[in-house]
Amino acid sequence: MLGLYDAVQSLQERYSVPKTLSQMRKRLEEAMSQANDAEEIIPLVKKVIAQYELMPGDLFDQPHQTPKLAPQKHAKTPSTESQVRAVYQDGNGNTWAGRGRRPTWLNEALERGRTLEDFKVPSKGLRRAK
Repeated sequence: MLGLYDAVQSLQERYSVPKTLSQMRKRLEEAMSQANDAEEIIPLVKKVIAQYELMPGDLFDQPHQTPKLAPQKHAKTPSTESQVRAVYQDGNGNTWAGRGRRPTWLNEALERGRTLEDFKVPSKGLRRAK
C-alpha cells in the first residue's frame, strides 16, 4: 500500500503547481536540462538517419501506427509494372528508378569502386523499373 501512496504522491508533485519559489526553480532547471538534451540529441539522430538513408518504416514498427479515423478509400488494383522508369541498371537485369533507398546491388557495386554514372541508363530505351 505504501508503494501506491508514493506513486500517487509522485504524480501529484509532477503535475501540481509548485507552491514555493525553490520548487519552481527546481522544475525550471529540470525542464531546461531536458530541453538541452533534446537540442544535442536531435542533430545526432538526423545525422545518423541521413548517413544510413533510413526511412520511417525502418525506425518505427508499421503495425503500431495510430489507426486512421477517416474511412478507407478502395485500393486500386496494383499494376504488374511500376509507372516509374528505370534510371540505373546493371548487366544482370537489376534496375533502380533513383527513388527511395538505394538497392543492395547498387550499394555493393559503389563500395567496390563503381560510380552511379556507370549504371546510368541512356534516356532513350529506358526500361520500366522492377
